[in-house]
Amino acid sequence: MTPPQHSSQDQNLLLPLIEIMRALTRVISAEITLLQERRPQEIKSYLPEKNKLMAAYQKELADLSARGGLQASGSGDAIRTLKQETRLFHGVLEQHARMTKALKTVSERMLKAVSDEVMKSRSNASTYGANGAKYVNKSATSISLNQNI
Repeated sequence: MTPPQHSSQDQNLLLPLIEIMRALTRVISAEITLLQERRPQEIKSYLPEKNKLMAAYQKELADLSARGGLQASGSGDAIRTLKQETRLFHGVLEQHARMTKALKTVSERMLKAVSDEVMKSRSNASTYGANGAKYVNKSATSISLNQNI
């Protein structure tokens, strides 16, 4: 059985996916840099572009699947390039996930420490009610954490 022949048109079928992955890698790398520089509020500026790229990425993956996968969509060179870009993309995604998980853990621990200190200070405070008896606040204090970083 002979391998399928790919025209230059077939080789170009993978180029949009490759370019989208490169763009996503750049955006996520920029987000990582902002997190490292302790400027997470600036990540919001990348959100519209990242959402657009993610939608395009999903569409290209669906198109690739509909065409019959990698073998039906490109030449050896295009497939090798796609695999290389995929490895880079996944590496950046893993780094981003590790960093956001670490920052979330730090934030949660700081919030817990602050909450513990507030509860300590409230339990040590001496207040008296209208009848002269010592007033004890038994209500729990809630502190919420915004999950968005």
